[in-house]
Amino acid sequence: MTKFIATVCLPPTKPRRLVKAAAAVMAPYDLSDARNPAGEWDWWAVHSEPGRGFLVLPAHDGDRRLLTPATVPRRKADLAPLGPLECHGGPRALLDFGAMRQRSAHRYDALRAAWEELAAPHPPARPLTEFVARHEADPEGYSKEDAKRDHLLQPLVQEVAQRAVVGDPHFDMSFLLKDPVAYFAQEHDEARRDAVEAAVPGFALLTLDGTWTDATSDGYWERANRYLDDLPGEAVVVDLLCHC
Repeated sequence: MTKFIATVCLPPTKPRRLVKAAAAVMAPYDLSDARNPAGEWDWWAVHSEPGRGFLVLPAHDGDRRLLTPATVPRRKADLAPLGPLECHGGPRALLDFGAMRQRSAHRYDALRAAWEELAAPHPPARPLTEFVARHEADPEGYSKEDAKRDHLLQPLVQEVAQRAVVGDPHFDMSFLLKDPVAYFAQEHDEARRDAVEAAVPGFALLTLDGTWTDATSDGYWERANRYLDDLPGEAVVVDLLCHC
């Protein structure tokens, strides 16, 4: 079972009609029919998290065309309150994609700085791949469970996990599922660029003509960003949390 964000593009749509319009364009990708070869999801909901919602150009703050708890009736979608200048989506011309990319870059820089500060007092940690390689060299004497255990018992990896559990502002729950040593071993500029590329589009993109693409295809992030940047100003953009 997997959850992911799909960024959906719609023709001009009033907020109160957003959920119905999204349901229509998402329907061809419904997994509930096992015979549907294009199935991608089995449920979805309009979703943005505080601090990660679409940013609004300041001149359009409060515009009734934006998707907010005030403009989308609760019976249609129970939207969470977001931060200042944030919304759940809206017409492309009202949204500040540049500011969203800047926000992502600043968040990555802060995360990197937090990691370096956290790592300083600890002995160097090794990535999971090194422990797995030891298992593969001696599968009978050193099990895969041994590899995972020894990797997780490293003091630095332990501290990252503990911080994720208590809600550290830098190390979110995703660090319980990925290897922080390998993540921060990435070349800094490349990792920062990846973070910026993922600031606007979600894992999947549903275009105005109903085409579904996602990050499993090569060059997805570049194509998705270019498509969203070039959308007509009146086209509506919204993020959906999908489950499959």
